[in-house]
Amino acid sequence: MARSQSKCGAPTQKGTSCQRLAMVGASRCDRHRGDWSTYTIQKRKAAEREAKAKRRK
Repeated sequence: MARSQSKCGAPTQKGTSCQRLAMVGASRCDRHRGDWSTYTIQKRKAAEREAKAKRRK
């Protein structure tokens, strides 16, 4: 079976290309999409909700 998901390819601090798989429907992996991306914002808000729920217990 052929891989249909591309690699990220973003430049890293070492100067090489990122070898992680890109997220589905995106050209970059979750590390290189940035804080502004919808995915990252949703992930951060979910973590905040979880943290608040834990504090309430």
